[in-house]
Amino acid sequence: MMPHIELLRAIELIGLGLIVGAISPTFGIGGGLLTVPLLILIYGMPISVATATSLGVIIFVSLAGSLAYIRERRIDFRVAFLFMVFAVPGSVFGGLTSNWLKSLHMRVDVLQILFALTMLTIALLRIVSILRARRAGDSLESSPPPKQSPDANVRSNRFEFRREFTDLRGVSFAYTARLFPGMAVAFAGGFIGALLGLGGGVVYVPILTGLIGLPAAIATATSTFTILFANPFAVFVRFESIRWNIVLFLSIGVVVSATIVPRFLHRVQAKWLLAGFWTLAVLASVRLILKVAGIAM
Repeated sequence: MMPHIELLRAIELIGLGLIVGAISPTFGIGGGLLTVPLLILIYGMPISVATATSLGVIIFVSLAGSLAYIRERRIDFRVAFLFMVFAVPGSVFGGLTSNWLKSLHMRVDVLQILFALTMLTIALLRIVSILRARRAGDSLESSPPPKQSPDANVRSNRFEFRREFTDLRGVSFAYTARLFPGMAVAFAGGFIGALLGLGGGVVYVPILTGLIGLPAAIATATSTFTILFANPFAVFVRFESIRWNIVLFLSIGVVVSATIVPRFLHRVQAKWLLAGFWTLAVLASVRLILKVAGIAM
């Protein structure tokens, strides 16, 4: 039976869920970059419980986001299912590794340090890429020039295939998907996501854009859909550590905002959202590191 949560705490959790659900589909992440620090810093959860609980919330984040992206016709299903072949084993292995670290009962919270350093590294790299793109005068919206064409794909070689399709808004995409080495690296995304309660999107999106060659708009949608199928394996492995009462109220807010936000992303100034989000991620990661070191309360 789930522990009781008072009304004000429930309302607070729903409000936090609205924020997580709004941001996660925007960047194709599961939401752990926000959920885990919030659960640790605001509610004082142990890192093993916070990361496991985050995985429970990610089920609802990815489900609501995926349904919205399916309506928007922005998911590359062929790439997503190939990606899952590698991401799912990584997710299982990451969940088992987390359980193993928890069983060691180490005095220094290694998992929290790993989470903070991973989040800090990813956030700094993303901020640097944003600054470079801005300096070079490049647009952060990486949709290719409009080109009207029906759904189709033409194979170019064994490990590459051409993709062309148009989304619900009439925006057309044409690109070549390169399967390797990006697909193999998806294992790392599943592992990191399950280990640290991130869902995997912080690794999936850079792989899908940088190594496989998807436009950012398609990569975020495809990443969200991949998380929907890879994350439940990690949830199964870490089921006993999940605070399902927290998951319930966070997910109410998550489902509302994650269902609505993708419909309006085409109107958003992505560069400001990206800069603000990753700056917050840097601050949160530094705060976690200081907390582990005993410098911050």
